[in-house]
Amino acid sequence: MPTTAWSVMNGEIQRVFGFESFATTTNLTTSTVVVSTELADRWNQDDYFNGWYATIRGVNNDEVERRVRDYTATTGTLTVTGANLSGETGATTCEVSKFTQDDTLRAFNRARQNVWPNIGIVRDLETVVTGVLQQRYTVPSTIRRVHRVELGARYEAENLSENLLLNPGFEDWTNSTTPANWTLSGAGASVNQEEATTGARNYAVLSGSNSARLVVPLNTVTTLLQTFDVSSSDYQAVGTEGVECNVSAWVYCNTASRVSIRIAGNDGTAHGGTGWELIKHVQNLGATATTAAVGVVGSSGAAIPFFVDEILMTLGPSEGIEAPYTPIYNWQHIPPVAGAANGGTLIFSERLPEMRRLRIVGTDLLSSVSADSDTVEIDGDLLEPVYNLTRSYLAEERYNLTNDPDWRSRRDEYRAMYEDSIFQVGLRLPPKRIKIPDAVF
Repeated sequence: MPTTAWSVMNGEIQRVFGFESFATTTNLTTSTVVVSTELADRWNQDDYFNGWYATIRGVNNDEVERRVRDYTATTGTLTVTGANLSGETGATTCEVSKFTQDDTLRAFNRARQNVWPNIGIVRDLETVVTGVLQQRYTVPSTIRRVHRVELGARYEAENLSENLLLNPGFEDWTNSTTPANWTLSGAGASVNQEEATTGARNYAVLSGSNSARLVVPLNTVTTLLQTFDVSSSDYQAVGTEGVECNVSAWVYCNTASRVSIRIAGNDGTAHGGTGWELIKHVQNLGATATTAAVGVVGSSGAAIPFFVDEILMTLGPSEGIEAPYTPIYNWQHIPPVAGAANGGTLIFSERLPEMRRLRIVGTDLLSSVSADSDTVEIDGDLLEPVYNLTRSYLAEERYNLTNDPDWRSRRDEYRAMYEDSIFQVGLRLPPKRIKIPDAVF
């Protein structure tokens, strides 16, 4: 989602209080003097910046913050407190503000908690898969409040005419270690036929009668690939040159960040290590490509096993093939108990179909910030409400220190502006007006 750097937000939050950013016109020396004709041109009143804070962001003065002891308007000279600054060999970016860096960080980190749930990180999670006779599901810690839950359908790879791969469900095996149309690589790697069972369900088979079980040896990259070849009569004669290739596969793995989709030597986002997950990747084929080697790859590292089933490949469309979701209504979200490192529990009053994806849409707090390089997950019209609440907290802290009624007025002004902006951009969550019916799907 769009983000905004804290270095930008910090300046915008403080600008209404007089924040200024400028460059030095005389190189810094080992003294306590900062000179800028920009300040002289814009601020012609001696002592104007006295008591403010100067932040020097040079190569040798990385985010050095000092209180301003004196300002000489005719030359644009700031004299700061503390030990001598380090010398710089070129122009240096500096800032002056009424608040310290810690002041604005503290106010924002307070505001980002209080703008939620009206403003937060939107999470759209699709990695939870329903289990056999399972009614309770752990919500990841990245979701603080659940807004919507949906149940996903799944196309059968073997029966889908748009799927360009052969033996995509691993139903056909030459023998128990050789899946038809697939090639294993990696010294010491193995692939084995995993068969469905009767009675108690073999959870390692997603669909049909078989899946493939792979073992990635220690420190060995392992691949299981199929080469789509448009010149072969075994495959559909579709366009390949410069065409977008979409591949998805269901993979079961309990180790994160090790298994990905590979298309023509390029790897996608890795599996999250939460059991069955649908992993996907997209890659534009070369301008003269008539073949495409696609499949799964296990990266080098500790030895791990994983299972793969139901691989789909399409050429041309801008997205891969996915079945639609259906809303689920009769669920409860139990917040995390004390000490829990998750987002709580989803409890369904009826049994859900097994081996189907749950889509959980919710929100979380905006990220906290501690350095200029940090980013916050909002931009555009969502920034101003956060800015105004942060300003309100800054003014409140200053009022508590000084008892100056002007700071009290500014606190109330920015708080009112925050409340107004929440309503104007339609962020306030409306009250529930209807009872949601008790039906699963």
